[in-house]
Amino acid sequence: MAVSEKQNLLKHTDWANLPKNIIDSIIEKSVPPLSQFIRFGSVCKAWHAAITENRSLRSKILKRCHHQVPFLMITKRQEKRGLYNITEKKLHGVELSVPYKRRCCGSSYGWIATVDWTLAIKLINPFTGGIIDLPSVDIPVVNKFTKKDEHEFHVKKVILSDDPYVNPDNFMVLALYGASSSIAIIRPGEKTWTYTSNLETIAKDDAIFHKGKFYAVDFRLGIISVQVTNMNGSLVSAFDEKIIIPPEEEGDNAFKYIVESSDGELLIVQRFISTYGPYRWTTNFKVLKLRQHANHVARLVEVRNIGDDALFLGDNCSMSVAASRFPECRPNSIYFTDDTILYTLEGSIDMGIFSLETGCFQPFDDMDPSHSDMPPPFFILPTLVENRVTHPCQY
Repeated sequence: MAVSEKQNLLKHTDWANLPKNIIDSIIEKSVPPLSQFIRFGSVCKAWHAAITENRSLRSKILKRCHHQVPFLMITKRQEKRGLYNITEKKLHGVELSVPYKRRCCGSSYGWIATVDWTLAIKLINPFTGGIIDLPSVDIPVVNKFTKKDEHEFHVKKVILSDDPYVNPDNFMVLALYGASSSIAIIRPGEKTWTYTSNLETIAKDDAIFHKGKFYAVDFRLGIISVQVTNMNGSLVSAFDEKIIIPPEEEGDNAFKYIVESSDGELLIVQRFISTYGPYRWTTNFKVLKLRQHANHVARLVEVRNIGDDALFLGDNCSMSVAASRFPECRPNSIYFTDDTILYTLEGSIDMGIFSLETGCFQPFDDMDPSHSDMPPPFFILPTLVENRVTHPCQY
């Protein structure tokens, strides 16, 4: 077919009324970033409906988009947040309604977690307006807060096992809470949190959901797993807890993260910190791989190269992406935000990109220093926006 004939065919094709199976096939073959799906849905009403009304197809898209490069959510103005694209180095025009002065204690699958003075946790999806209210975690000092906003730091981190939009009846929420960052878990339909036995009662630094289990790492490199054993039974969770690696005798000055690599292995990342008065800054990173084999003792092995992976660490659920799939994303690197609970009047200065190859740091470009006394930016995965606000479950 001649070029002129192809152009004429394209010009006179009724794109808005393509057969549904062809539209679905186009979407199926699309790949992240999420902006491709947003552009697709903005072509016309029929194409937008193909994404928002086909639950099965939308679920597949969401799962695919869970493995894209996250945005950095930053403060723009009162009660509004903006999205900074760290690979394109630009601020998007969108403004999202997020509690302005409230610390984010978790970011998973586009949902952020905040906590109020009763230690009740709220999950908010700023892209859809979805809200999930969770009950209070049980901490004896709940009525003994002496400083303004002190309650925000009694829940260190909140992790989701899955996206509530993808799996509304079968996801779990884990909270690291209290002075020892103990573990509490809740599922849809449960009225109260269920608490683990707190194996090796050492403060947990981070947690992740991996292959059907939660894994948590403490500040002395101890690792435990927690599996909910009655997913289809009682509305009160039961746990199978195991010590994977006992904690070391002494800790160090490194904060620990646990993250799943793009090839499905668990990595422990040590973030070494120096402090001077109220100031804190990152001096180095070290990556360890968890080796687990049947009938063998689990161990941690240092890796100096994580290949094509880029890691994203901070107040978000720790995550990785294959950098080669995203232009300008740096492989063998760690993107990190300032997740200290003691952010200073100078703002969030301890964030940037660390190269495992060179050992060098680079700050994020063109970051707006305004609102420096507000809680620090954090990574977030955008969610496809629907016409209507949906509330996947109520507690």
